[in-house]
Amino acid sequence: MKVPYVHSNYERIEGDNYQTVDPRCVRALVKLVDLRGKIVDCCSPSGSGIVMRLQALGFNAHGVADAFSDFSADWVVTNPPYKKGLVDAIMTEQIVRVQNGEFFGFAALLRTNFDHAKTRKDMFSIPHYFGQIKMCFRPYWTEERKFSPIHNYVWHIWTADAVERDYPAVLYW
Repeated sequence: MKVPYVHSNYERIEGDNYQTVDPRCVRALVKLVDLRGKIVDCCSPSGSGIVMRLQALGFNAHGVADAFSDFSADWVVTNPPYKKGLVDAIMTEQIVRVQNGEFFGFAALLRTNFDHAKTRKDMFSIPHYFGQIKMCFRPYWTEERKFSPIHNYVWHIWTADAVERDYPAVLYW
């Protein structure tokens, strides 16, 4: 098995279903993006920290288990699994749905270096790419706090109205 270039001290979770337990992640998004209507986490087979946090803030949020299924939403907000190939397929599917007008917007919580890969350039060089929210903290992925987080994360955002902008936004929270 190939060892990642940065190894955490936690065991990997099957299917890479890491719940977004750090409330700051959702707060960063809702403070800087005008989420409205029906919000769906398309990567939530057994519940979602994102859905739970959005509902607690009064949003109409729901989860679906299959990112490739036919579902309706105004916004898709997710923390996709990190398995290479799968994450790219999920991302592409949701971006195409924004481009086709099926969703108004799509926000994905990803490691900061996700957009550095040349194979992902097309995701970020389209008019629907709004930009990113750089979170000025490292999120926790477990309620246990015996180790400090080691990865930086951003929200990447695609919207229908981003096509009116000349360049992507870079926001900080």
